[in-house]
This record gives sequence, structure tokens and C-alpha cells, in this order.
Amino acid sequence: MSKTLLQSPMFRFLTPAHKRPVEEHLLKDTATQTLIHQTEDLLERMLERADGQNKPRIIRRKHKAYKIKVKINHKQILIKMNDTKHTNAAIHKRITIICYRKYLKAKNGVGLCREASIHYLKDGRAHVRKVSDSPLFNGLFYRIHRLDEAYSNGASGALTPLELNSLQSAGLSHQQDFRLIRQEASRYLDTVKQFTVDPLIENRLQRILRQTEKLQEDFELLDYEEKHTVRRMLKEDIPKLLNTFLSLSVKNQLDHKEDVFVSLSQMELTLISYHEQLEEKRMEKMNHLLRLQKLRYEQDRKL
Repeated sequence: MSKTLLQSPMFRFLTPAHKRPVEEHLLKDTATQTLIHQTEDLLERMLERADGQNKPRIIRRKHKAYKIKVKINHKQILIKMNDTKHTNAAIHKRITIICYRKYLKAKNGVGLCREASIHYLKDGRAHVRKVSDSPLFNGLFYRIHRLDEAYSNGASGALTPLELNSLQSAGLSHQQDFRLIRQEASRYLDTVKQFTVDPLIENRLQRILRQTEKLQEDFELLDYEEKHTVRRMLKEDIPKLLNTFLSLSVKNQLDHKEDVFVSLSQMELTLISYHEQLEEKRMEKMNHLLRLQKLRYEQDRKL
């Protein structure tokens, strides 16, 4: 369906009120921005304290101007944000977001959003609109996803139990180890795509993934430090960099986009240099085998 049709007055008239996107100007006042940022901050604090235990819990934050409630159970994550009568907001509002836990209902690795609505009074009438498409809520939805993972099985960068058992088995080769790490990185990048990553950054991430694929076959030929660097890059450095970047406001993301791009480019260059080293080692191995065979079979002919 074309964007022009979606924006047409007739289409908006026929669309139920709760499915119409909220007008952005209603979210850009200082009071609403503060409410969103305080909710993001509360989720960050919960992430820092997450222990991986999947237990129901309710967290509240009360302020003179607003109230925030976060409820987590085995089925869903619910967030309620509302102004109080003491708010400075010109329009009083109540925002409700409900997301299924991703192990229950998911789309592209992210818990399916059941509701994302804003209720407010304007011109003496009650209105309801959806906020799921608003870029101002990207950071909030991203933290909900991370919270879902953190309260399910600890840090979001952790391997699945099956993969951990495999890694702990005595017979695991370097290639198998690296394959699992690379698969984990690929799943992580697929998840990140759901949170409106800049196309330049997404492209650089895909290039990094392609470079790691080139290393997989002869990963054991790298030295210890190089192996450690690649593992740390995929398991720690990239997730931490992107988690922090996506947690920023839209404005701050724009300010730091170039820095993130440069950092990812440096990672890619590192992987390219490792690939070149592997190619040199393959050539050395090839030359060594040729010399060995030449000596061996020249000697046989003399006999």
C-alpha cells in the first residue's frame, strides 16, 4: 500500500482511531519527553539488576508530575505511563505498552507488541492513537526487548543452553566454537534490524559478518590474541556498542552515527587484515608442501 494512500484523509477516516498513528507534535513537549526518558531510565536500572531469573515482578516510579509502572510476568511485559494532575503538559495523557514475551509470541526474534496506545483529552474529547510507529519510542521498545531477554536467561549476549553444553564438550574444535559464536552474532544483528538502524551502519554490520565467514574455515590458524579479538568483537564489543547507540535519543543517535560507523569500519579492517594473514599462511603451507613433495619424489626417482 502506497505511503500517499496511508496519509490520505479518506484512509485515516476509515481507519479505527486506535490504529491511527499519533501526531508527533503531541509527544514533543518537555513533559512528555521527560516521561519517556524517565521510563527508559527505569528500564535501564532494571536491566542492570537483572539476574536472569524469570520471576513476575512489578516496579513503580512515582513523581509529582507523572507515574510509571512496569509489570513483568511469564506472558508479557506491561508498561504504563501517565501524567498526574500536577503535570505541566498542555495535554494530559496515558500511555500503555504491552509486549508478549518473545518465547511466547515473537516476530523476527522480538516479542510481539500486543498494544502500544496513547489516550489523551483534546478539545474536550477523549482520543486514542497508536505509538508503535513513532521514532520517539524506538529506544523504549529496544529496552523492552533487552529486558525480555535479560529476565529470561541473563545477559542478552548469552548462548543458548544447548550451545553452552556444546562449547563445554571436550571434543569441540576451534571451527565449531567460532561457528556458534558467529551464529549468535548473526541472530543478534537480525534482532537489531527491528529497531530502525541507520542503513550505513546496517551495511557495515553485514560486511563484518561476511568477513567473519571468510575466517571460519581456518580460524585455528590465527594466533591466540587474534582469536580472542574476533570472539570479543562478536560477543561483546559490537553488542555493547549497538546497545548503547540504540539507547540514545534520536538526536544523540544522529550526533554519534559517524563515530559508530568509524568504529565498525575499524573492526572490519581488523578482520580483513586477519583474512590476509590467513591467506599468507595458506600460501606458506602450500609452498612448504610443494617443497616437501619435490624433495620426496625427486629422491624416489634417484633410487
